[in-house]
Amino acid sequence: MKHFAVFLLALHLIACATYPATKPRPEHWASLIKADANFYQVDEGVYRSEMPIHDDISHMNAQNIKTVINLQYKNQDKDAKIFDNSVTLINEPILTWHVRPAQIARALYAIEQGREQGGVLVHCYHGADRTGIVIAMYRVIYQGWDIESARTEMKGGGYDFHKIWKNLDRMLSPIGVAQVRAELDKIRAGN
Repeated sequence: MKHFAVFLLALHLIACATYPATKPRPEHWASLIKADANFYQVDEGVYRSEMPIHDDISHMNAQNIKTVINLQYKNQDKDAKIFDNSVTLINEPILTWHVRPAQIARALYAIEQGREQGGVLVHCYHGADRTGIVIAMYRVIYQGWDIESARTEMKGGGYDFHKIWKNLDRMLSPIGVAQVRAELDKIRAGN
């Protein structure tokens, strides 16, 4: 029993380990808006954060956020409690340990469509892992970043990306990007 407890503690510590933030932070990376919300501006219309709370609304209103994309399976209705009817709420759940190209493509398509209305916020619970892979793919597919630059920002951007999610790191590969692009093409074609 003692060894099992030590194993569980070690597993917990590994799961909680995050990559250190790169310093100095490159200027082309997302810009910090509110540290205690892990809230960053990715580009002129796309934002990332942890699950918003009521105290975050004024910062989001200042950014003209009109679409909120929630990547969580749980807490889908918490967004509805803090945002008014002027904000479109979209739930595109992703299981961190079982992320699929089609899930990322649906989130990217929601960003693409939301940009037509105003600012778009992408969030999950911590704004680190699921949000990280979606934004990294956004950087590659929409902004033309190379994969390694997107990976470096995803891990070292100060978003607390967890080291345990090797599958997300593997997804950010030429094959993973090609699969997400193919799924995105299917969505655009209405399939």
